[in-house]
This record gives sequence, structure tokens and C-alpha cells, in this order.
Amino acid sequence: MGRGERILLVDDEETVRRVTGRLLEKLGYEVRTASDGVEALEIVDDGQTFDLILTDVVMPRMTGIEMAEAVRERLPLQRILFTSGYTTRQYGRAPGEPPKPFMPKPFSLADLAESVRSTLDD
Repeated sequence: MGRGERILLVDDEETVRRVTGRLLEKLGYEVRTASDGVEALEIVDDGQTFDLILTDVVMPRMTGIEMAEAVRERLPLQRILFTSGYTTRQYGRAPGEPPKPFMPKPFSLADLAESVRSTLDD
């Protein structure tokens, strides 16, 4: 369970952002959302800090992987958890090589709780 850690949730699907955000809050996290990688970078560049960025991989304008690379240029130790409903082949990586750490969609509340806690504690 969360201990009030701040999470930036990045996903281009509004329903996913809303539902996942509520689940994270129910688990005890403070949540801020962004609709894509560009908006997430603007939030980070605005000086806001997060214990974790939970990002979809496949998004318009900037993928989650591109956003993560840009964030890590600014904040090398930033924890980032990737998620996607696409196969690795569909987002341009070799099969079996999703970005790490990775949580496949769809995920249950238990999957979300375990993946977020594990990434924060790593």
C-alpha cells in the first residue's frame, strides 16, 4: 500500500487515466496526471517532483520511452514504471524485451499495487 508517495500518471486514454488514478489514490498515493509525454515533461520541467512516473508506452506526440529518456536526462534517478496493452513487437522492440520495469495491460488492482510498490522499493 501507498504511504502518500507522489505519482505522475501518464496515459493518452482519458478513461485509463481516470480509473488508474482513482485506484492509485485508493491505494494511498497522491496522483497527478498527464495526457501524453509532452505534457509530462512540462510538469517535470515546472519543478514538480514525483516518487514514481507510471507511463503508457504507446502515445501520440511522444512515446513513454522517449519521455522517460528525456526525464532521466534531467533526473537520472527518477523511478519510472512502464505499462502497455501492446505487444513488444508493436512498439518497436524485439519480442520479450519490453522496457523495464514493465506492467502489462490490462492489470488488476493487485497487479497495480504490487508493481508500483515494487518499483518504489527497488
